[in-house]
Amino acid sequence: MTDKNDRQTKSQNEYRLDEQIKIDPIDGTAEYGADTNKPSNMQSPTDEVLENGVTAQSSTNARKKEIVSGKNRWNPMEIVEHGQEGLIKLFIENWTFINACMLITLLILYHVLIVLALFHNLDKAFTLFIITLFGWLYFFYQRILSPFLHRQKFVGQFKMKFRQFLEPLKANAILRRFFYGLAIGLPILFIVWDTRHNLERLSGLFGLIVFLIFMCFISHKPTKVNWRPVLWGFLLQFIFGIAVLRWEYGSRKFVDLSNTAIAFLDFAKNGTDFTYGFLSAPPNICGMEPVIAFQTIQVIIYVGAIVSVLYFYGIVQAVLKRMAMLMQLTLGTTATESLNACACVLLGNAESPLLIRPYIEKMTASELHAVMTTGFACIAGAVFAAYISFGACPRYLLSAAVMSAPGSLACSKLLYPETEKSSVKNVKDLELPPSKESNAMECIANGSIMSVHLVTAVCANLISFMAIMALINAIVAYFGTLIGYDDWSLELFLGYVFYPIAYMIGVTENPGQTFLVARLLGVKIVINDFVAYQRLGVMLKLDLLSPRSAMIATYALCSFSDFIAAGIQLAVLSEMAPTRKALIARLVLRALLAGCISCFMSAAIAGILIEVPVACRPSGGNGTKCFDLNVHQRFMDDVLANSTAFKLRDEL
Repeated sequence: MTDKNDRQTKSQNEYRLDEQIKIDPIDGTAEYGADTNKPSNMQSPTDEVLENGVTAQSSTNARKKEIVSGKNRWNPMEIVEHGQEGLIKLFIENWTFINACMLITLLILYHVLIVLALFHNLDKAFTLFIITLFGWLYFFYQRILSPFLHRQKFVGQFKMKFRQFLEPLKANAILRRFFYGLAIGLPILFIVWDTRHNLERLSGLFGLIVFLIFMCFISHKPTKVNWRPVLWGFLLQFIFGIAVLRWEYGSRKFVDLSNTAIAFLDFAKNGTDFTYGFLSAPPNICGMEPVIAFQTIQVIIYVGAIVSVLYFYGIVQAVLKRMAMLMQLTLGTTATESLNACACVLLGNAESPLLIRPYIEKMTASELHAVMTTGFACIAGAVFAAYISFGACPRYLLSAAVMSAPGSLACSKLLYPETEKSSVKNVKDLELPPSKESNAMECIANGSIMSVHLVTAVCANLISFMAIMALINAIVAYFGTLIGYDDWSLELFLGYVFYPIAYMIGVTENPGQTFLVARLLGVKIVINDFVAYQRLGVMLKLDLLSPRSAMIATYALCSFSDFIAAGIQLAVLSEMAPTRKALIARLVLRALLAGCISCFMSAAIAGILIEVPVACRPSGGNGTKCFDLNVHQRFMDDVLANSTAFKLRDEL
């Protein structure tokens, strides 16, 4: 009991005396309180003799020496820490200069590479040289010429004089109708002249006229239609078609762009093959194909990560703004409509509205209708690889995406004209939200994770709708057997419903192929485009479609205009603008119809312009002869049979 009390007294005295010690934070020396300044030979009345004759005062002095010596001890890691702090401070203070030096070094190396490439192979490096030249011209205009012109007030004076020149032209009804007549008459004259030796291609013109008349009859406000965006939209759709399908140089470069896109998307196989193994890259056995969920659909993750990085560096925003300014200059559509239409060429119908999210709550009914229509008329770049693997030609997919952007705006403004005043008319007034990530690595991670939800949604929709379609086919077939028709199916009835549309867009070679394309159109609208392209791939494998019919079907199916996409569009826009949910729900079916018509018109224009269609095939295998297990099994059966016969003969 006494030992326990002694230990408690010792700890209390040490705690009380330790509080009197103060360590200077600068030089590490110890400062002592008033009670500790006494001579060492004088003992305080409170000092008690501890074990071995040591007083509390002497024990405290020893602890003081230990503390002081620990504070003054030299630590070599302090040099490393001070060095790090100095380097960081140096980088922060001179970051602008360091960044400029790195940029100049990279530019010098890049231009040296271009010069060497031009000397090595002029044809191969010419495209990169042209892109670099346009980049420098754009830089010169933006940083030097444009500020100079604005300082000298040349731009303002030019705009004012140009408006003064256009005002009497706009006021003159005769001149306005004359220009409208030219916009309509010149393409028709070109089509008639170009198809004079092959009148079969002219069938698409009849479809274009029927679609236009139909949209005029069901227009929301026919008297309020502004014909400028309508005519300019269809004219740009036709011009884009000529540029990429008939102009030799444009067609050749577009093929190069298509091949580049395929090569870019093929890099995703490195990740899928490493992650999923033979599920993504099966052995070359006849009948064994890659699993769609583990190869084709996984490309969405790769593209989502790349788009996230490009958005982080501002490349996506810059490209979309320039494209939107071009469309606004010609069509006269508002900033939000133009930007969304351009974004749909690269992004999907669920992702492109994110760029204009702050403005959706303030948009007019016509603008909301245009946003939904462009979403239904285009596809996302992330699913290009999936459609290509099913047998769709990449050249046709890319051109369809480009042609549908202005065409969808034209159809939207004809079906639902603008009757209100827009809050954002100029593209320059748009403020695109910046990326929330801190660096490129975070962009890759977040973009990949966000794309997983889209991959899961695609897989879930494929599973459920393929199963539901099989169920409906079984029910329809059952009722057919009751009255003696064993071949009834949902696709059969859809083929009859969409047969006139397939014929009007140019599939007129024979009734059988027209009916097959009509079935694809029905599957695409009732189910989704993924299943429709998969069915197209099966038809191409079995040689059921001619190159022309396959080409027109590729254009007609190239959109997100189906009931699944309508549900997605309704959910996305309603979440962004809850107060406009009722209006969005009222407009969604009309916008879906406009998106379908826009794709059908692109298909009709392609059928008119393309003289010799290109036949593409579904990808599968590695291009070599596959190993046929059935042949191998028959061979082994023959060997076993012969060996059994030889054995019986020997026994006899």
